Formats: sequence, C-alpha cells, structure tokens
Amino acid sequence: MRGSQQEGTTTVTVAKAGADSGRRALEVLFAFTEQRPVASVRQLAEDLQIPVPTAHRYVALLRDMGLVEERERGQYHLTMRVAALGRAARSATPLVHIAEPYMRKLSEQIDETVMLVRMVHSLPVCIHRVETLRAFRLSFEPGQNMPALRGASVRLLIGGLPEPERERYVDRAIAAGALPPVNGRDALLSASARATEQGWDTSREEIDEGVWTASALITEGGLTRAALSAPCPAFRIDEAKQNTIVQHVREAARQISQALSG
Repeated sequence: MRGSQQEGTTTVTVAKAGADSGRRALEVLFAFTEQRPVASVRQLAEDLQIPVPTAHRYVALLRDMGLVEERERGQYHLTMRVAALGRAARSATPLVHIAEPYMRKLSEQIDETVMLVRMVHSLPVCIHRVETLRAFRLSFEPGQNMPALRGASVRLLIGGLPEPERERYVDRAIAAGALPPVNGRDALLSASARATEQGWDTSREEIDEGVWTASALITEGGLTRAALSAPCPAFRIDEAKQNTIVQHVREAARQISQALSG
C-alpha cells in the first residue's frame, strides 16, 4: 500500500512539474508585447524573474514549435504562426462573426475606426476592430487590454456586471495599480450603473489626450456581451458630429444585439 501511495505521489508531482513548465513557457510567449516586440533571453528572464538558463530552455522550446525566431544575435521575436493563432481565435468567436458586418457599415458611416470590447478573464480587452482608411486614425490592437477603470466602453462593461461584482472589480483594479478612475471610485460605480441603464456613454481624453469616444452596449438575452466603441480625434468632432456618431453607434449596437438574440 505504501509503495502504491508513493508511486501516485510521484505521478502527481511529475504532472504538476510539467504543468508549471508549460505555464512558464506561455509566460515567456506573453512577455512579447506591441511595446516590446523584440527581446533578449536575459530581458525575458528579468521580466519573469527566472534564471537565464531556464529562460533559454523555454525560448528553445518555443523556437522548436515555430512560435519565436531569432532576428539578430540574441534577439527574439514572435513569428507569424502566433498571428495565425490570433486570427483563429477571432474566427472561433461567434460575437466577432456576427458583429463584423455591422462594424464595417458603422465605420463607413462615421468614417472612423470601430472597436469591439469585452471582458476577458476580468479585464476589458479589444477583441476586434475595423479601421478607417483615413490617414489620421485611432485604434487598439485586437487582444490588447484596455485601461481597467477608464473610458466609456469600460463603464458600460462594469455596469453590466452583477451588482456585487462591480465593487469587487473596481477594488481589485485599484489594488492592482490600474489608472485611477477620473472622478474617484464611487463616482465610477454610479456612472457605470447609469451608462448601462441608458445603454450608451461617451468619454473625452480619459485614456488618450485629444480623443473623444462614443460607446454602446451589446446585449444578448438581457445580459451584457460587449461594448461597441468608436474612438475619434476630438479636433474633427464638433457637437453636431458627436450626436450623429452616438446615434450610429447605438443603432449598430442594437442591430448586433438583435442578431445575437436570433
């Protein structure tokens, strides 16, 4: 009996070690960002607080899988195989499939970039975007986290959480060092509830200087699914244009919500 128990413990230990190694390899992969697309093994080791030889081992594994490659001596970057994974993830998301034509129509109507934002693992993330062809435009990359406590789309998503979860979300984000709410915690909670109740919201220069944004709530069966957002350079948006954009964004969000509900 003792021998069997020891054998089972060893099996569990080996499995846990394997899972930890896989997790570490993924952490190395996620250490590459739009802001730092190229990194040395030493930089990755410092970021993840692991020994350099361990970082070398994980980078070698990712290179063997075709996920990273060496650009120049000691510098690594992600390969297009990672981009293909991102495209596959977006293709597998029914929300993106359904929203895509409405987003394209909206972008053409207002001649601005349009984004789809939703909560992913308790963080607001841009999961899809349709860019305008204008030379000066604003956008977030798909997969990029949004500021946790700022912006019209984030207020809509916070307000769409069950009421007890709203406070927990805000408090966790503040404790984690997120950019603080523009007017404080309680004001954010109140504004989020109001925004979700009316189904849309706007913001000005809460995330980036010179940016005005209109957002509207996308729902399915009465539950919040995402926020449709149109960030615009404020210098070319007067009050009349703002009202027009809000109307178009709200209508597109309504149509997407209707399509999601069948």
